[in-house]
Amino acid sequence: MSAGNVLIVCGKSEVAGSMESTLIKEGYHPVNCAHSANEARRQFFIVQPDLIIVSTPLPDEQGIDFVFDAYEKTSAGIIVMARPEQVSHMQDALESTGAMILPKPLNRLTLIQSARFALSVRSSLDQLRTERDNLKKRMDERKLIEQAKWLLVEKLNMSEPEAFRYIQKKAMDLRLPQLQVAEDIIKEHA
Repeated sequence: MSAGNVLIVCGKSEVAGSMESTLIKEGYHPVNCAHSANEARRQFFIVQPDLIIVSTPLPDEQGIDFVFDAYEKTSAGIIVMARPEQVSHMQDALESTGAMILPKPLNRLTLIQSARFALSVRSSLDQLRTERDNLKKRMDERKLIEQAKWLLVEKLNMSEPEAFRYIQKKAMDLRLPQLQVAEDIIKEHA
């Protein structure tokens, strides 16, 4: 299984290396490591991660600001590992990001299950975003066609069915999408 790009952000090289080897053994590839928040931010644009695992605190910051940046600049699933006494604070601070907050230390099985879950959630969200965008596009197109139809009703005294049929027929005759015909009608009659 290739899960896409994984970015591990951890100030401790040995911990990052251990997580990296665990994920690689489980079939995750490629797995990249950054040892500070700033290094990881630079990698957003190079790596375009599908999953980001953050072990807090980071050498250059606590990690909360980094998670917000990751949430805003990527569509990656995010797992945050925090000291047990910091988990509640991190959950409160990062609730709006949808990041999964887990107490340190993580065992191998928890890391793998969490990675799979975070990627699954990311995939579901990507599908929902795509569906939402497609629906919005179709609704916007439908609004323009309706606007053109009502302009024909007003300006050319057509009935509503006649105006809609006019748009359909013109689109077929010119081999153009109805949207383009509607846009031309709006330009001409608005």
